[in-house]
Amino acid sequence: MRSPGNAMVSGLYRALDLGAECRCGNDLLNKRVFLFVCDSMPALWRAQHHKWFVHKAKSRPAYMVVHTPTLFLVIVIASAVMGAAIAFIAHRRHANMLLWAVGLMLHAVGYALYSLRGQIPDVLSIVAANTAVAAMFALFGEGFYRFVDRPPPRVLLWPPVLLVAAAFGFFLHDQQARFLMAGLVFGFQCVILLRALWLHRDELPGRGPYILAAGASAVLLVMLMRVAGIAVGVMQAASVTEAGLMQGVTFMSALVGVLWLSLGLVMMNQERAEHALQAQQQADEFRSHVLERLSGGQALRDVLTFMVKGIEQLHPGMLCSVLLLDRQGQHLGEGVAPSLPDAYNAAIHGLAIGPDVGSCGAAAYRGERVVVEDISQHPNWAPFKALAASSGLGACWSQPIHSSHGTVLGTFAIYHRQAHVPSPADLALIEQSASLASIAIERSREAEALRCSEQRYRRLIDTANEGICVVQGNLIRFANPKLCQQVGLTEDELVGQPFGQFIHQEDCEMLAFNRRKRLASGAQDFMYLIRITTRHQGVRWFELSGATIEWEGRPAALNFLSDVTDRKKMEERVQQMAYQDPLTLLPNRRLLMDRLGLAMARHKRSGEYAALMFLDLDNFKPLNDRHGHDAGDMLLIEVASRLKHCVREADTVARFGGDEFVIVLSDLGADHDAAMRHALSVAEKILAFLTQPYRLSVPTASGVSKLIEHHGSASIGLVLFQGQPGAEDDCLKRADAAMYRAKQSGRRAIRVFEAPAPASADGVFDSPL
Repeated sequence: MRSPGNAMVSGLYRALDLGAECRCGNDLLNKRVFLFVCDSMPALWRAQHHKWFVHKAKSRPAYMVVHTPTLFLVIVIASAVMGAAIAFIAHRRHANMLLWAVGLMLHAVGYALYSLRGQIPDVLSIVAANTAVAAMFALFGEGFYRFVDRPPPRVLLWPPVLLVAAAFGFFLHDQQARFLMAGLVFGFQCVILLRALWLHRDELPGRGPYILAAGASAVLLVMLMRVAGIAVGVMQAASVTEAGLMQGVTFMSALVGVLWLSLGLVMMNQERAEHALQAQQQADEFRSHVLERLSGGQALRDVLTFMVKGIEQLHPGMLCSVLLLDRQGQHLGEGVAPSLPDAYNAAIHGLAIGPDVGSCGAAAYRGERVVVEDISQHPNWAPFKALAASSGLGACWSQPIHSSHGTVLGTFAIYHRQAHVPSPADLALIEQSASLASIAIERSREAEALRCSEQRYRRLIDTANEGICVVQGNLIRFANPKLCQQVGLTEDELVGQPFGQFIHQEDCEMLAFNRRKRLASGAQDFMYLIRITTRHQGVRWFELSGATIEWEGRPAALNFLSDVTDRKKMEERVQQMAYQDPLTLLPNRRLLMDRLGLAMARHKRSGEYAALMFLDLDNFKPLNDRHGHDAGDMLLIEVASRLKHCVREADTVARFGGDEFVIVLSDLGADHDAAMRHALSVAEKILAFLTQPYRLSVPTASGVSKLIEHHGSASIGLVLFQGQPGAEDDCLKRADAAMYRAKQSGRRAIRVFEAPAPASADGVFDSPL
């Protein structure tokens, strides 16, 4: 029979062996229990079992093992909190950060599903969890490319996510394959992110990209160690929730890597904002310096040179140029490009612009920005490829310089020594620089124009070909010789006299009104037409223009008077021609419609009738065919004369077109029958006049006129109306229909259109004659 001490030791052996073999037990707790029990044993017993105790103590793990579920909880909380914070910062301002926030949320979801392994279906805890983590890396890549404003290579970013979903579903029960696949895919995604950081390193100032790269590198290193350890058999793939060296290192690295990634992303946005603010402040200061030089009266070339050198200093690596167009706007003219070779500047000077002429020539021609990222490959630069290569130029972006009126003044260009793709900040810079150059050019030209204007005004005062006078307090203080000549008075007769006394009486009120308006609005210049009574030519039309000036320390008006009487008469003639047939001098179709509309409105108010006649000449075409168009024109002129003799001055005779005429008879009375009789009597009179022979003097080929006699007549359609404004076309159509019936009846006839009745379905009735 064993002693109680031996039985206790035997039970202790079994208990500690069981604890050592239990994979799911708490190793730290087991080790503490083991040491406590050892210390509680009598010294004799410890001495007897010393070798066993030493063996068990040495068999315990030498490293500290992290509790995996606790680590999962930390990762979930850290990812979720970081994602929520980034989403709050990025709301409505940074779309790229929103993608990163969603990625962190997916990372939290993935690890939350990891921690529920054994409690939920494996499809969720394995497939969905790893797919969420892979999607996080893809969203980080999408957000980064959006941050640098470049199209993301989705063919590299998203296939790994699909691969994870498919492969983990296939290897659902093969833990070794899943661990190997996760290491390879997640490592590949880290490589994609590191590649993007390297390619766009020049566009990422500050420490944020380095922290982001450190996070991605940490995750990549752990994934590579994991893959290598599993591949060579050094490490065995354990359960995802089991404590172990590989699991602890993997998840601790994931936590640190994600924190570094998040911190790097936030810092990149912060540093970009700070860099943009600093760049904006520098740009504002630079712009102020340029404008100060302009206001100081420096020459345009000096101002543009200062501007170009300043931009190059703010943006090292850029070579800038400003090219102005010539006066015709067809060639590249004077330029400022201090950093470009003289041979290159000389070669492009005077170059004709065109849609495919380099960058500057094309931008000036098209009026829009032209970006050539690689000069050696772009067709626009094919004729200048050797010139660009010898000058060491690899890229050229050109922005047209527009005036405030939209015309192209020249171009602003940025060159690079190597092929270079512009960033959005580069495009904003070239646009702002072109705008600043536009201000400089326009202000310089305005100053030059002002100097020329002052000289011109001085010459005008002495030798102007238009009248000039200074009016102060409505009194003429100065008059030049041309004004004296225009009004037929001497300078002594003009100076000291009220300006208004020479204005036509009907325009005095307009003159006073414009003067009050100018004084109230503070306008500096003015222009309008006015009539002036001259001594030797009577009333003449003048264009009065001028500006407000100071005369002997007091406000005054500098007036310019141009005699536009001939122009006014010409305008009246043009206005007349717009409403008059040039051959017969009768109202044309446009004026006819205006008068017909007025007649309808007037007769609707008065209740009286009016008549419309549509007249078409008979036998007109044979005359044209036999004797030519000159004879036809002479006949039309004679017909117009006879028609005017047949009606009153208040009536309208118009040429409708070709050999068609329209007559409007007004005020025929309120009685329908009486109005019809009156209209028919006029129509009969017209028909009788037009039937009389025509003697026309027609020129022949030999230049001798030949007298011919023509017998013609007319077909007349007549309609009464009492006033239906807006129905002018309908009235003409009815008269035309009646005229067509007259033609069908054998010509030289009058037909009346009346309201439809049972006796005639078409509404056209024969004349009662």
